[in-house]
Formats: sequence, C-alpha cells, structure tokens
Amino acid sequence: MDIGTAIKFLRKEKGFSQKELAEKCEISVNAISQIELNATFPQKTTIKKICDTLQIPVSYLLFFSISDEDIPEEKRLAFQSLNSAIKSILIK
Repeated sequence: MDIGTAIKFLRKEKGFSQKELAEKCEISVNAISQIELNATFPQKTTIKKICDTLQIPVSYLLFFSISDEDIPEEKRLAFQSLNSAIKSILIK
C-alpha cells in the first residue's frame, strides 16, 4: 500500500499545492511532505481531512494506494488492466 504516492497524485490532479492542502487540512506542510514521501503514515483523522479537502471518499484514496505488490501475482495482469481504467473514471 502506497498511500503517500496516492495522496500526492490526487492532490496534483485536484490542483492543490502542498501548502494549500496543508492549510485546508490544518496540518503542517512538512506533515504533508512526510506523508507523500511515505516517511510517515497519516492518522485516520488526517486521512479524512485530506479526503474532505480533495472532495473524494476515503475509499477512493485507499483504491489509489493499492500497488501491484499488494495483488497476488496470478491476478496482477487483470488488476493492471482494470486499474488504470477505473482510476480514470474515479478522478473525473
């Protein structure tokens, strides 16, 4: 699971800088940076604030954080085929 990369991707898709996201979530820019670098895992309350600010359900963030390594090898090809199509639908 790569939640930091997912947050960074979704933040950029929604047009927020780290500073803007941090201000709206009432956390430090350093905290956002550390989360996006996967140096720290955000608390549930922080995840909720980020998702509310980005106007996405928490389930979207969790889906975007799934990496190939999280999927059993025999199912990866199917996951990869569906993953990009689903992601493009979710971020519209």
